[in-house]
Amino acid sequence: MLPGHVTFRNLSRYSPYHEKTFARHFATSVDFVALSKAAIMQVVPPDHEQVLVLDASFIPKSGKHTYGLARFWNGTQSRTEKGLEISALGWLDVTDNCAYMLSVAQTLPVGPATDQEATRIDLYLDQVTRVVQQHALYPLRYVGTDGYYSKQKFLAGIRALELHQIGKLRSDANLRYLYTGPPRSGPGRPKQYDGKVQWADLARFEQVACGDEGIVLYTQVVNHVQFKRNVRVVVVVETCTNRSALLFSTDIDLAAARLYSYYKARFQIEFLFRDAKQFTGLSDCQARSPAKLAFHFNMSLMAVTFAKLEARQDTHDQRPSFSMASLKRRYFNQHLIDRILTTLAEGTTLDKSSPEYESLCNYGTISALVA
Repeated sequence: MLPGHVTFRNLSRYSPYHEKTFARHFATSVDFVALSKAAIMQVVPPDHEQVLVLDASFIPKSGKHTYGLARFWNGTQSRTEKGLEISALGWLDVTDNCAYMLSVAQTLPVGPATDQEATRIDLYLDQVTRVVQQHALYPLRYVGTDGYYSKQKFLAGIRALELHQIGKLRSDANLRYLYTGPPRSGPGRPKQYDGKVQWADLARFEQVACGDEGIVLYTQVVNHVQFKRNVRVVVVVETCTNRSALLFSTDIDLAAARLYSYYKARFQIEFLFRDAKQFTGLSDCQARSPAKLAFHFNMSLMAVTFAKLEARQDTHDQRPSFSMASLKRRYFNQHLIDRILTTLAEGTTLDKSSPEYESLCNYGTISALVA
């Protein structure tokens, strides 16, 4: 319900606790993954289609001494900027087209300047591996990602966890058809491939309907040269503009329509970032230590997750129309009304000349004002 920025001082203005109390608590360690997992499993029906989703987001940050400060890609500005980056692993309910947050990890600077051999792909993969193994998330068989994660190292790490990756490929991806003709009769290695895929000619692809108006899917199981494995590829064609996108999955038995629906639902994690930045202070943290930053990032995104779960419960298992702005305004109104009723319950009146009236008028202000 907090109006304004989510900082220690602003939190103290609407609670009985001092800002230093909040600062101390933000340094504590909390198993956010276990808490979020328990809440999600309590609310989301087990028969819904559910997958994992991974994405990163840029957090602007000024100063010089904040932990992890470096230059990261800012998608809203389409350029690298000074700030922080968080990697978020979410739980995606494909049936209800809604994402919930599981784990948030801060991306550390990598490269020659940091004397680290790890790359950012290693950091992202380590997060997924740690969360999946420690919290037994193996029933979620798929991990949805955008095109940045379509790299051989990341894909191999996901398959080592016995999970499948769903992602996006470059429009000029180097793929080969699998040979399906009669076996070779003479000596030598059996023929495995049957020519390079030419994206201008999809005659050897199977056309599949997807249910979305103006969208046609073409699918085939092919070999990816860089990945060194066979993948299920789905070419998504928009019939009105003839624009296309190239999706893939390491699960070659996954139906094309399901692969398309999983990838399309992946965008729901962007709404988590949006709501957290606009309403729960994801970009407001003024702390500089790694523990407090981690606490703040996880709390901000978990607040949005819990708000969505509560909205789903209140609609009695029907697909909710969710608005974080409306929910936050209602909670603030409720909080202020409760404070007024508490004052009236003490037997006082709220005449405009009374001290109680002035106290309520100045509630949450930086310094008391006189009308």
